[in-house]
Amino acid sequence: MSRRSDFRALARQVLAADAHLGSLKQLSAWAGNIPAELLPVLGVVTPQERVRPESLEHFQRSTVLQVVVKRLGADDLEDLLDDDGDAIEACICPAFLARGWHCVPDGLTIALNGDGEQRIGTVLASFTITWHRTLDGRVA
Repeated sequence: MSRRSDFRALARQVLAADAHLGSLKQLSAWAGNIPAELLPVLGVVTPQERVRPESLEHFQRSTVLQVVVKRLGADDLEDLLDDDGDAIEACICPAFLARGWHCVPDGLTIALNGDGEQRIGTVLASFTITWHRTLDGRVA
């Protein structure tokens, strides 16, 4: 299993155990629109990794971990998404630091779509996890 897979698994585990986020249906990934009847949903992805050589055989890797929550809402939708973002950060950073992985939040984006019959909101929380690996794949 890859380190990125470990990161996604840990994130899913701690988010599922959270009192605020645990009731959300977790999807591994999605493309396009999510049917309203499936909402609220949560997804965890690792869409990018930067590599910086520290020597000819040792590399620092910075993996971007993103947690996305989509939900239906009314006038309080933005407040719900704020709470989601806070809960995500409170879960992710301590869990990764407890495993010895340097993890910092990079950003939080909230988007509201009220064009259709129902208001749908999305929160995207991004984190960077820094770790080290040798050329032959051993974690350093």
